[in-house]
Amino acid sequence: MNDNPSLSRRLVLCVCGALLVVLSFPNFLDKSLTPFTAFLGWVALIPFFISLRQARPKTGALLGFVFGFTHLGGILYWIAFLEEAKYLSGLAWFVLVFYLSLYFMLFGWGYCYLTSRLKISGVWIAPFLWVALEYIRGSRPWGGFNWGEIGYCQAPYPSILVFTSFAGVYGLTFLMVWFNAYLAGLVNSARNTPLSLETVFPDSKGPELKKILLPLGVLLGLLIFGTFIIKTTLIKKVGTVALLQPSIDQSVKWSKSNEEKTYQKIGALVKQANRARPDLYIWPETGAPAYLLSSPIALGRVVSIVRQSKASHLVGCLDTQRGKDKAIRFYNAAVQFNSAGRSEGVYHKRHLVPFGEFVPFQKYLTFLGPVVGDLGNFDFGLEYQKFKTVGFSYTPMICYEVIFPGDVQKAFKTGADALVNISNDAWYGRTASAYQHVMMAVVRAAEERKPLLRAANTGISLATDPFGRILNSTQLFDEKVLLADVMSASSGPTLYSRFGNWLPWFCWLMVVFFGWMAIRKVETNTNEVQ
Repeated sequence: MNDNPSLSRRLVLCVCGALLVVLSFPNFLDKSLTPFTAFLGWVALIPFFISLRQARPKTGALLGFVFGFTHLGGILYWIAFLEEAKYLSGLAWFVLVFYLSLYFMLFGWGYCYLTSRLKISGVWIAPFLWVALEYIRGSRPWGGFNWGEIGYCQAPYPSILVFTSFAGVYGLTFLMVWFNAYLAGLVNSARNTPLSLETVFPDSKGPELKKILLPLGVLLGLLIFGTFIIKTTLIKKVGTVALLQPSIDQSVKWSKSNEEKTYQKIGALVKQANRARPDLYIWPETGAPAYLLSSPIALGRVVSIVRQSKASHLVGCLDTQRGKDKAIRFYNAAVQFNSAGRSEGVYHKRHLVPFGEFVPFQKYLTFLGPVVGDLGNFDFGLEYQKFKTVGFSYTPMICYEVIFPGDVQKAFKTGADALVNISNDAWYGRTASAYQHVMMAVVRAAEERKPLLRAANTGISLATDPFGRILNSTQLFDEKVLLADVMSASSGPTLYSRFGNWLPWFCWLMVVFFGWMAIRKVETNTNEVQ
């Protein structure tokens, strides 16, 4: 390879890296919770970092954009298959992926600018800049969509997920980017490129054994430490739940003619679980397809099912309330009923899906109404809830909300013992979407060291222990009830639970510092020339 490879070679490397990232997640080739290629996340970025070496900032920006568009376009392919959006689904996929790719364009530009100005190895720049931009991408109001963040591909490995209890998924992403950048530096050093690791090891002339052992030792240490924590933490059973998966097809879910059949299905699932006497029955998102508390017929059906089970139920539904300003508001909601069929509280979804549950700037984007349909004009909930049942308490999160680490971290400020996620992934059929969604929820459980209890309309429903180990799960489009134990860890709140996203803020501090140093160096060079 030449010291300064051509743009075409850089682009080939860039695309290869992006495809490796796609393969490390559940994808159109391997739709499962444990893709055998998940380990590729630890090496997938190496080609991308090699493509950036000695590149000008403008070239780096192009490479970053291509990388982002390829890897996110591949991971999010299922958006283009949303039948409800019809002809707009392909456009929605393109617009979203294009927008998200801009963050990687900024990364490519910033990486090349800082490494060239500061004359240091990218291993010192990459993890800080990457995490800083990922945090913005996944935070409100700028981004709010962190799907495809590389740390999530490690969900199949509970020992590795232990690290998220210290710094969240961003900590794991930081470590993986560092690992990839370090190995890319070794490859560059071996090929005698200008961006070698000589700045780190002054006497280095190539990737000696001690250099290769450093990242491998870090990964091995991570696995050993995680395994030790899992083995030495006391976990005890605090209750049982029944996760209801009625598998109602999206095309008939909101049909009035199918409503009675929906409740019959759910009633039959509840009867199946009655002999096990679970403490809590969990319905999926909008398992009761109605504005439940203001619909006497639907409410009567739900109350009848609840009373027959003689246990508490969390029922996904819709809700409407009149605010202090007399305006009527509509919510995607979950209601807890006690064994007598009385409502004990309502949770209103707080983080809505853009263009799915509300239209940003709807006043100016009236033509997008058909994308969200008749049910896509909800209001935002105002607070998180903690519901109590026999043996344990829990905080509910509805569908999309569970992908945001900061939201779940705030929800657990209520002091709940478990995370309940109700969802309806029927929109995307048998694509990899549901598997990717579940992996993100599993990471949330590991961050907080709390059990995850997930009920989804068409799957995947599952229960995990506090370390993200899957105890029991369903398959897509199974019609069944899943009985699961609720397992609680003896340890207290995790570091992440206490301090939240402290690492991304530290990364931003470092990025500002690097930027200041680069600008100062430019000014110094200018003065010397003068």
